[in-house]
This record gives sequence, structure tokens and C-alpha cells, in this order.
Amino acid sequence: MGRQGRLAGDRPGAEGGGKLRHFGISINDYEPENALALIRAGVVETVQVIYNVFHQQPEEQLLAACQEHGVGVIVRVALDEGGLTGRITKDTTFEEGDFRRTFFQGDRPAQVEQRVQALADDLGIAVDDVPDVALRYVLSHPAVSTVIAGMRTVRNVERNAATSDRDALPSTVVEKLKAHRWERDWYRD
Repeated sequence: MGRQGRLAGDRPGAEGGGKLRHFGISINDYEPENALALIRAGVVETVQVIYNVFHQQPEEQLLAACQEHGVGVIVRVALDEGGLTGRITKDTTFEEGDFRRTFFQGDRPAQVEQRVQALADDLGIAVDDVPDVALRYVLSHPAVSTVIAGMRTVRNVERNAATSDRDALPSTVVEKLKAHRWERDWYRD
């Protein structure tokens, strides 16, 4: 093939052969609709997307398109950069160099704490149980193939692994969580 490179759609078996066997994309922050044309064209096998209880926008078009075209979905930021762990409170601060220092700037930790408490109250669960529910929420969607959950402690690893072995959330709980949608793009601020 030389140094000319290959098009992403050139897969083995296509004229000229090649080295690219599988192709996926990671979607820009809060813009899941950017991948729809690629999904519908059949040139990607997986998409990686931000999707969580607060950020439900991928449910509008992306997840259905992935199901329709057999495209795998890798969820990232399932716990909202830690917001859905119940550990972010109005008193939370982050060390210099931790990107969450900017992400959770100003009164954002207090906003997150209020939202998580409202979610826990609505479901009748402890705030400590919110991470389990949040992971099960994204895993309950039939289009989701897997979740990349951030884990900063051994406890996080153990809890997240145990969650992945649990059943999907009942549809009544999923519907309750729809009311907790909170679209905001703090990556750009």
C-alpha cells in the first residue's frame, strides 16, 4: 500500500487488502449526533460515547442507530466524572493538576450534591448506592456493549465489578431516572 495510507472504510477483503480490521470512534464530549452518518454508512463497528443518568442525550438518536446497524457502544463517563458516586459534595476540593478542579469549579459541587441527593430520595436509596444504580442504568440499555467506569480505589474496582454481574434495572426504575436528566457541558467552561 505504500505510504499513502488507507481510508477508514478499507477493511480486509477489500481490494488491496490492508491492516485495518476493526474501526471505532470516540465521540466528542456532548455531541453524540456527530457519529450518526458514520453509523448509518456502516464504516464503524463501535462508538465510545458519554452516557449517564444525567447525560441521556445519546438515547435520542445514537443508541437506536447503533442497535439498528449492529454497532457496539462503549460508554464512558458513566459516573459523571465522579458526580454520580455520591462523593462530590459542596465541600469537595481537588488538587492542583486534577482536571476535576476545573470541571467541578464554583458552585458545581453543591449542584451535584443536590442532584444526587434528589435522585437517592426519589429512588428511596442511600447516596452510597447511587454508583451501583448509575452503572446499572447505562448497562440496562440494550444498545450498550460495555462501560468504562473510572476507578480510583480498590473499593471502586470491587463494587464496579460486582455491579456488572447484577441484573438490569427494572423498567420502573429506569423510567424514574429519566426525570433526573441534567444536560450540561462543563468540559467547555
